[in-house]
Amino acid sequence: MKTKALFPILCLVLAAVMGFTACNQGGTVSNETRQEELYSMVVFSKGSEYFNWCYAGFIAAAEAIGPHIRTELVGAAEVDAAMEVKALEQLIAKKPNGVVVTSADSATLVPSINEAVRAGIPVVGFDVDSPDSDRLGFVGTDNTDFGRVAADIAAKLANGSGEVAILYVPGNVDLEKRLNGFKARCAERYPNLKVVLELNHEGEVVKAESVTTSLLQANPGIDVIFVSEGLGCSGVAAAIRSLGMGDRVKVIASDFNTATNDLMKAGEVAATVVDDPYFIGWDAFLQIWSAAHPTNRASLSPPFGYVAPGIYCEVAPLYPENLADASILAKYLNPPNF
Repeated sequence: MKTKALFPILCLVLAAVMGFTACNQGGTVSNETRQEELYSMVVFSKGSEYFNWCYAGFIAAAEAIGPHIRTELVGAAEVDAAMEVKALEQLIAKKPNGVVVTSADSATLVPSINEAVRAGIPVVGFDVDSPDSDRLGFVGTDNTDFGRVAADIAAKLANGSGEVAILYVPGNVDLEKRLNGFKARCAERYPNLKVVLELNHEGEVVKAESVTTSLLQANPGIDVIFVSEGLGCSGVAAAIRSLGMGDRVKVIASDFNTATNDLMKAGEVAATVVDDPYFIGWDAFLQIWSAAHPTNRASLSPPFGYVAPGIYCEVAPLYPENLADASILAKYLNPPNF
């Protein structure tokens, strides 16, 4: 009798379990058949190790959301603001679900970023900001702090006193912040460390070499050269090598890549300042995905979903002796190729 009495209950339990399983299976199928979404990353130097790390983080975050998410990396092969504008305008016609963009020239990108937002495509800035545009938020580096860290390194290399030249790109607001952060730190802490020249190397290796050659021929008393972006240090090191001044002129690079690694090992670059491009790419994706999926949380840029105004990663000095640390190499060396 007890067995017969339990039978209907067992049937109900079994039905519930089967229903739960079916719901789970149905949920999986539903996830796999969800409408595809496309998110685009626009860069001004496609193929650079730094942006490959950014894109690796971008992809990883997309995969964490689900298999219905597609990503793409677009942009100019070399630093070219006009080509970057063209790439962004082509994306507007494709109508992706969201775009993250780093700006070769912050002012040049404003019209196309604004056009994308007006077309209903959310845009989040990353790495190099375009703050005067309608981009919804920014993920990157506190570049004023980046410049302060570079000044701390310079003071260490020059024993607190000497002449410094800084290579940067006018119009790039983030590099200007690095320049100003460096000078502000010197004024605050290192009054005997003087920034005597600020030079435009256009973010190019060849130009950096020619600018540095002319710089040192005219100003042989320079003690430290700070290259405020990631590409130019190879050119600076080549110029110093050609002039035979490697025993006294110290080079501070920005970011980390294979060329910088090799130059640090060779003793031609004394240090670099690093941030975390993987983190930047990861959070840039999460921000743009949030923008494309409004919730009940009040948004700063309706009708798009909530996006944080600014998210910033850690900045730190990196010296040649740090290259023996496997965790450092795992974080910065051997980036994926896209």
